[in-house]
Amino acid sequence: MTEQEKKINVLHIVGGKKSNGVFKGAYIFHKALLGLKINSKILNDENNKNVNNENFIYLNKSLYSNVLKNIFILIEKTLKTIFLHSPRETFTFNFFGFDLTKIKEYKEADIIHIHWLGEGFINLKSISKIKKPVVWTIRDMWPLTGGSHYKMDFEKYERSFLAKFVRRFKKNCFKENIQFVTTSKWMKRIAEQSEILKNKKIMQIDNNIDLKNFNSLSKDKARNNLKIFTKKKIILYGAQNPQSKRKGWNLFVDALRQINKKEYFLLIFGKFWSHKVLDEIGIEYKSMGFINETNLLNEVYSSADLFVASSIHDAWPKTFAEAMYCGTPVVCFDNTSISEIVDHKKNGYVVNDFSSNGLKKGIEWLANEVSKNSFISKHAAEKILNYDPKIIASKYVKIYNQLI
Repeated sequence: MTEQEKKINVLHIVGGKKSNGVFKGAYIFHKALLGLKINSKILNDENNKNVNNENFIYLNKSLYSNVLKNIFILIEKTLKTIFLHSPRETFTFNFFGFDLTKIKEYKEADIIHIHWLGEGFINLKSISKIKKPVVWTIRDMWPLTGGSHYKMDFEKYERSFLAKFVRRFKKNCFKENIQFVTTSKWMKRIAEQSEILKNKKIMQIDNNIDLKNFNSLSKDKARNNLKIFTKKKIILYGAQNPQSKRKGWNLFVDALRQINKKEYFLLIFGKFWSHKVLDEIGIEYKSMGFINETNLLNEVYSSADLFVASSIHDAWPKTFAEAMYCGTPVVCFDNTSISEIVDHKKNGYVVNDFSSNGLKKGIEWLANEVSKNSFISKHAAEKILNYDPKIIASKYVKIYNQLI
């Protein structure tokens, strides 16, 4: 590494709590950059002030600023509840927030790297005032929309006058100094066709996975630790918001209705708001709730025969890749960000249409294959080695050097 590369100062903008998937991914990436001798710092809000790291900066905002922020977040939540009819999905305007260009860390940085602006964290207008090179990793659809983090969640709203106004405002804020990066080819295609980014510079670099804290455990050991005592094949399903339409929850439930319940045990994790439909289906299951402990998540991944990643709209969720690294192959739909990673019948199963019947066939094929072919689990784990944080970080370092 040259002396010039060692002097690069990068300031990451990462809104949200430590439990947020975006924060976790950005933090893993940040640590990989430090390992490459890049002077990397993360700027976040006060929610994460207990993180013990000298390269972590949080905004100690005034009481007045915090009150305004909370009022604005309340307005957005009220809007979702009354007009958007999808209160569990993420929706933000970011008209209000902190002016990024006012802090000393901005002035010291060579590169501003945006990951997620958060709720009332960074003022969208301040993005247009940045006079330095910017790398923006698009981790959901928010940079392309009128406020939705995934368009499928708020399709009716995205056709409204207000959404058009917000998109126009964003387009004016996004100047030529921004290099956009998507985490999947699927997202890159959508970004290139979007009203806001269709004429912008867009690259594609995959997400990174925390390889240090995950590894394949024996199924028997993992199941014993989780107190799961069954001879049935275990189907794993989970996400931060697992019952979302864009996660393919309805298609997955229909697939569960079709399979032989006597042969399968369902293990689920995430913020489930109801288990009623699973009770009605009659499949034996265990819910782990939201998991914030890596060791426990490792055991959950390792205990299963297969992981169902039925997402329809997702930039590059880490759950499926973490499962694969633990030796658990994946069933997914084609033409998604996940199908770019899963190799059909080698380390998983790719369903060629968005149907519950196709998902059911994929579950049955993969469950049967895992029981007789240990190589499919081995190939799943090997594939994820390509997404080592150091490999991904080195690709971004090349972009940083080009920009400065």
